[in-house]
Amino acid sequence: MLIGHVGESRIMERAANMALSEIYPKIIVDEQIDAIGAPQIQITKLAVSNPLEFKATTAVMPEIKLADYKKIAKSIFGEEQKFEVEDKELEETLNHVRRQRAQIDAYEQQKKDGVERPQLPEVKDEDLPELTDEFVKTLGDFATIDDFRTKVRENILDEKRLRGREKKRVETVEKIIATSKIQLPDVLITQEINRMQMQLESDVAQTGTELEDYLKNIGKNIENLREDWLPEAEKRAKLQLILNTIAKNENINPSEEEVRREINHVLEHYPHAQEESVRVYVETTKRNELVFQYLEDIAK
Repeated sequence: MLIGHVGESRIMERAANMALSEIYPKIIVDEQIDAIGAPQIQITKLAVSNPLEFKATTAVMPEIKLADYKKIAKSIFGEEQKFEVEDKELEETLNHVRRQRAQIDAYEQQKKDGVERPQLPEVKDEDLPELTDEFVKTLGDFATIDDFRTKVRENILDEKRLRGREKKRVETVEKIIATSKIQLPDVLITQEINRMQMQLESDVAQTGTELEDYLKNIGKNIENLREDWLPEAEKRAKLQLILNTIAKNENINPSEEEVRREINHVLEHYPHAQEESVRVYVETTKRNELVFQYLEDIAK
């Protein structure tokens, strides 16, 4: 009945794909092939009651002559950074909080008044609500103005420290990339460009715009963009290879418990995602973070 509905060839193709998805990973492990990316598979023989024959071509991990990443990390992360919050920065942030509250209050009042399309209005400085103990209590667990000011100053300082750390991370990896020698396979560059395209398509879709309309507005087609992305894709591919190599050299891996917990968290929000793809994403991002922490700790 099944053959009559879909045809024998389609059943054979499905069976072949199931067999290949099972046997290909075993071949990679048994032959100790350090493969990267998806293979190009050509089926050379597919017939009923006959062995399946195929030819697989895959890119392999390139030879990497890694720079002295420990020395580079020490030189960059070892430099002491001092951060402070100026009074002007604090006052600007406090005024921003007051302006946001005034806009929200005005927006809610428009809704109460039956305005069909309420909007956040512009608020003049002289119309901002006064910063009082009662006002800050409505913003959170703050007892007084001084308590609120202290917390805001701490938050600004934390943000500066975070940006400083990110800046050093970028500086470190860029120096490691510049002083390492990597023969980059084309498949890795293509994978990065594909990821960048998927990200763009997702971002555009969230705005409610069609990709075709977006491209028309910027005067480009997707082929133009993929060409523009090439330098960044090469840098990202090199960075990931370097992080993977450092992780391998230093035996850095996230715990299975931590990975499992994050996978479950992602699948709760994206129930239709493929678990294996989510696992690869989670393991990669967590391993990368551990490598960066390792490089930072070297300087300590």
